[in-house]
Amino acid sequence: MPERLRPATWIQLGVAVADRALAGTAQAMHRAITDANFRWVGLPGRPVKVIHDAVVDRTWDVVRATLRGVGAVATEIADDVATARDESPGAAKARAVAIGSLDAGLVAAAPGMDRDMVYVVERGDRVAEASGCLVVFVHGLVDTEGAWAATPLPTVAVAAGATALLVRYGTGRSVARNGADLDDLLDDLVAGWPVPVTRMVVVAHSMGGLVTRAAVLAAADRGHGWPAVTTDVVHLATPNLGSWLEKVANVTSWTLRRASPRTAPLGLFLDQRSRGIKDLRFGSVSADPALDATIDDLFGGRSEPAPWPEGTDHHLVVGRLRPGSGHLLNVVLGDGLVRPRSAAGMGRWWQIPAAGRVEVVEVVADHNRLAGHPDVAALVSSVLARDRVA
Repeated sequence: MPERLRPATWIQLGVAVADRALAGTAQAMHRAITDANFRWVGLPGRPVKVIHDAVVDRTWDVVRATLRGVGAVATEIADDVATARDESPGAAKARAVAIGSLDAGLVAAAPGMDRDMVYVVERGDRVAEASGCLVVFVHGLVDTEGAWAATPLPTVAVAAGATALLVRYGTGRSVARNGADLDDLLDDLVAGWPVPVTRMVVVAHSMGGLVTRAAVLAAADRGHGWPAVTTDVVHLATPNLGSWLEKVANVTSWTLRRASPRTAPLGLFLDQRSRGIKDLRFGSVSADPALDATIDDLFGGRSEPAPWPEGTDHHLVVGRLRPGSGHLLNVVLGDGLVRPRSAAGMGRWWQIPAAGRVEVVEVVADHNRLAGHPDVAALVSSVLARDRVA
């Protein structure tokens, strides 16, 4: 179990959010509203406006400096009294939510908050008993490897004679960056595994499926060989063509920024969500520098979908809220977060080109319960049964 974060780290993050996100937004809105009011007064009101703006800006400077000062004192006190111990599942989840949802600039204000990509061997399997068949589990947004504990899937993998490896990573980073990290992790894993790796199966939930596709692209660029032993990837509710919710967030923030100077600060506040979340708008997996400059634009941030990797079977599990596939809720919301066409990679105007074999499986379950559904366990079991390796 990872070591618990220092309380001081949480205080630093809280101060950064309170100062930059909350107080900064309130200050900008205050200025926008008073500027609009003074425009009605005209030229005679300019001297008053100068004095007013100076007083207001000074007041906000004091408020924000006080926040930072109190935070600094609290950080020192917390460092003096805190004792390190293992991170509880609840604390790990809170940390995952924080680093997965907040902009990188805010997370960077709390050193040690973000986490590097690592893997954990399920059930404490000893290295001496390592199998040549590996099942790698990659969780989704604002989650940890603990998410798989609520599902039977790691147990299914172990029962099939495989070694189950649970990947942990910070989901707020760009999908392409996490994909590159996963590529490095799997390349080192295969090279250093105690026995020859004869087969690898990846089971990925939501964003984890995008990270897996990004890892394959990175492996092709770097000449890494682990995709050659990867026979199957099970995508659980992966937004391969994007999530409707992030599309709504993008349109909302763009509209607020342009509708009025009074609403622009709210749009900028909303734009402080993480890059990982923003990549979910179109299911971006490529490391394209052009995307960085247009990620918040209404018509930017999209690149051509990368094809399904050749030589690998892809099992696309599509969740739905109601049994009937044509039900209005299923068409509009899909599993609640990902629509069926996106999970299947087959939109009206955008499709993921086929290279490897693709199978679409529909399951009646919402986004968060999908991985624990018996039909998904049966699918993973059948995939592993094709080549049982002890």
